Amino acid sequence: MYEIKNYIKEFYINGKLIGKIILEKPDREKLGYSGKRLEILSEDIKFKKLYKKGTEVYTETSPICGKVLGTQKEKFQILANSRIKF
Repeated sequence: MYEIKNYIKEFYINGKLIGKIILEKPDREKLGYSGKRLEILSEDIKFKKLYKKGTEVYTETSPICGKVLGTQKEKFQILANSRIKF
């Protein structure tokens, strides 16, 4: 349905986003919030500040989507079906 460009891996400590990196391939089966997991840093990593090896962080990986794939008619149908009806 969408062209996937890359993946983004976000790092959290105490529920606060501390940084993110771009991946070419996903590092887990489940993506998004349902794939969130606890990891221990295997090496020092620097975002706005330095986080030492051994720090516990929660990580989440999500796809970075590009353009919608398909014919023009299929694209319009996807858009029409995505609208929320009240």
